[in-house]
Amino acid sequence: MTSLPKIRPEMDEDRGLIARGSITGIRRFSRRDVDQWCRWPKHQDPLFQDYNPPDMDERERDLWYAERLARPDHAMFAIVDEEGELIGRLFLRQVNPDARSAVLGIDLRSDVLNRGYGTDALGAFLEYYFDEMGYDTLYLDVAAYNRRAQRVYEKLGWRYTREHWNTYRAGFLPDVFGDPRFEPVRRYFRAGLGTISVLHYDMVLTRQRWLEGRQRES
Repeated sequence: MTSLPKIRPEMDEDRGLIARGSITGIRRFSRRDVDQWCRWPKHQDPLFQDYNPPDMDERERDLWYAERLARPDHAMFAIVDEEGELIGRLFLRQVNPDARSAVLGIDLRSDVLNRGYGTDALGAFLEYYFDEMGYDTLYLDVAAYNRRAQRVYEKLGWRYTREHWNTYRAGFLPDVFGDPRFEPVRRYFRAGLGTISVLHYDMVLTRQRWLEGRQRES
């Protein structure tokens, strides 16, 4: 397998990076990133259509960015590759300075999945989150059928805490009950009256567990 170029430390200042891994960098999410995000190729897996960017004109993109930038409990970051290209978005929601906690959200461009970018970017961001920001706890929830994402979170130290169901309008997701392609994951869905519910797992990573993981690696 051909190794990917590494992010060089001297690129940090030029690119405005706040954290960097071996093959990715993290910086603040800009208005220009919204335009790049909206041009991302679509996910072909129908279960991941929710990760596709919405169709927005320029004014809608302005409003989308301004509205999120104004949220006091929200922070947006961009994940870039070794060339500085936007390949992912990372969000903190429910940011609570008093509790030193937040909820993580992340998505990657469809054509860079399964190449180690997500693990590398999250590893870099965790160092920034726990060291530079000084926070103690990072929560997330992940769809039960998204085993790929779960493996990344497990590798980085997240632990499962509980599970819950998210409910969407019928038609939001493909026909998981009638299409034989979805038989292996069908148990993670349940139908309601005009709705479909998806099982999600709640996970948590603490500063202490993250530090313990770093010690084992050293």
